Amino acid sequence: MSDGWSPQRVDAFRRGFWEFVSSVYINSKELGGHTCLGDHVYRAQSWFLESIFDALLEGQHEIYTLKSRQLGVSTISRALSLFWLGVNPGLQGAFVFDTAYNTAAARREIINIISNLPPSLAFPRIRDNNRDALILENDSQILFMAAGVKQSRSGGGLGRSVGLNFCHCSELCSWNNDEGLTSFRQSLSETYPERLYLWESTARGFNSWHDLWLEAQDDPAKRTLFLGWWSKDNQVIREGTLEFYKYGQYQPTPSELKRINAVKERYDWDITAEQLAWYRKKSDPTQDMEEGDAEDSNLIQEQPWTEDEAFQQSGASFFDTEVLTANSVRISSGPKPQTYKFIAGINKLTECDFQPSRFLREIELRIWEEPVTSGVYIVAGDPAFGHNEDNNNSCVQVLRCYADCIEQVAEYATATIRPHQFAWLLWGLVGYYGKEPDSTVMTICELNGPGEEVWRQYQQTRQLIQQGYLRAEFEKKGLANITANARNYVFQRSDSMGSGHNYQWVTSTQRKIQILEAERGYLNSETFIPHSIELIEEMRTITREGDTIGAPGKKRDDRSFAAALGIRAWDEKMRRGLIASNRTREAEKARLSASILDQYALANKYMIQSFFKDKEAMRHQAATAALRQNWRAGIGSPRRQVYSTRRW
Repeated sequence: MSDGWSPQRVDAFRRGFWEFVSSVYINSKELGGHTCLGDHVYRAQSWFLESIFDALLEGQHEIYTLKSRQLGVSTISRALSLFWLGVNPGLQGAFVFDTAYNTAAARREIINIISNLPPSLAFPRIRDNNRDALILENDSQILFMAAGVKQSRSGGGLGRSVGLNFCHCSELCSWNNDEGLTSFRQSLSETYPERLYLWESTARGFNSWHDLWLEAQDDPAKRTLFLGWWSKDNQVIREGTLEFYKYGQYQPTPSELKRINAVKERYDWDITAEQLAWYRKKSDPTQDMEEGDAEDSNLIQEQPWTEDEAFQQSGASFFDTEVLTANSVRISSGPKPQTYKFIAGINKLTECDFQPSRFLREIELRIWEEPVTSGVYIVAGDPAFGHNEDNNNSCVQVLRCYADCIEQVAEYATATIRPHQFAWLLWGLVGYYGKEPDSTVMTICELNGPGEEVWRQYQQTRQLIQQGYLRAEFEKKGLANITANARNYVFQRSDSMGSGHNYQWVTSTQRKIQILEAERGYLNSETFIPHSIELIEEMRTITREGDTIGAPGKKRDDRSFAAALGIRAWDEKMRRGLIASNRTREAEKARLSASILDQYALANKYMIQSFFKDKEAMRHQAATAALRQNWRAGIGSPRRQVYSTRRW
């Protein structure tokens, strides 16, 4: 980054902070009494500080820390925040916590720290202490705010009428104030050289903190840090104790070993037997659990091994977490998609266009694979508020079909498209993936909500292309053959023995369960191959409680549902024919990877084989005709004639 600190400046800041923190005294829960913070810094706290120092080198001003419980991160964050305000005169800073109680406690701790600093330490003292803020002698100001754990009319006022260039926001997992969070973030300076924004929290389901975490991971201007339960020094059971004999004497189970290896691979940390014993006591103090039993989701999010484990949701997770993690790893090392923005026309399809996206927020369409000759595709559409009234994204999944699997090749998602434009989008993708010779593209669309209007517009557009008054314009644009390889999904009940066919799909509770169960099964067996990390992250949020499957609150499940629709169409309508022609994924790749000369040789070989097969068939037909003629002339039976012919 262009505004990164020099190594010399970072070292000077580091030395100054450690000198400051050696004079900071706090009331420690674990050590008891008035304790010098600088003499008892945990490993997790050191890692947190070093991450911030590294961020300063890189010019990163926002640091997001996802943590487990009781690591001391909030404590060391307050000390660092106070030091930052003390060495940078005139800062406008804010400490924001979830509740008024925690805000008041943090304020008391800050006041006590400053009051107990030795006179020899040249650090600005408190000049003013009013209801809303502390003002230091160097004119730096500290506002104390409570975000709130309940929605309220005043929630959107968080951060309004203030401009900030420093903040420390804690326990965002408990903030129930989306409007306030948005307002607060708008108050932060984006250009002030000495700005610094610290966001730290445990996980608590798929909430706004989860969204911030994912957003920060995708932004090179921001730094993320995960601190698992294993990052704290004293969370161990020492070898040689009775508790270690109870919890630490046996070897790791297969599931424990998998998690141990994940920590080593992702964070380069070796879990010790003493640490594992501590976790076993925390998770299963009675040792009643057997291998394969589900752990309490609350414990997992309080004491996660990895960041993927941290975010848990009440209710049973529908998709297998380990399967999703494996797909995330595969996708992260796989090909990156081409990204586009859909320019929707106002009056007609010919006005629509796809343009490369310039910014992250412009990305609507991601393409991992271009159309191929003789490709078989499903275009599955779920318009906003279709299968779920809380679903506010329109999504299209393009899936390539094989005999043995189905693979995601493109994905479109946005909340800003109207039904008639969504129909044009479907035609754009159908025409694009159906443009190659001998290709087949089947469309399946949800009809609930605005879906019926989407389908009407889709059918009307077909008529305009084929025989309507816009036919000449479509021909001029090269779109006259856009419908040539297009097919429509026709629904029939699975238990139906006769008629009752209908175009497209109408979701009911039972049908939603079926298609999502199929999607989960095919994902687990690697029959469904996704490439969208956004799809995988969405799947993490989906839970099941009884017959209700979906994402909680304001979370979305449109990508997952659209993919499930596509899988249903493939399984029901396409797969049988692909199996009959042996069009497996490997066979198709081999066909497409063959060189021009190989294809020419194969074509010649096929022509030669066809020539001799035709000659053999002609000889067989001539012999059969002769036998029939002889039989009619009374020479003998066909059977006797065949024998005599063989003897001759």
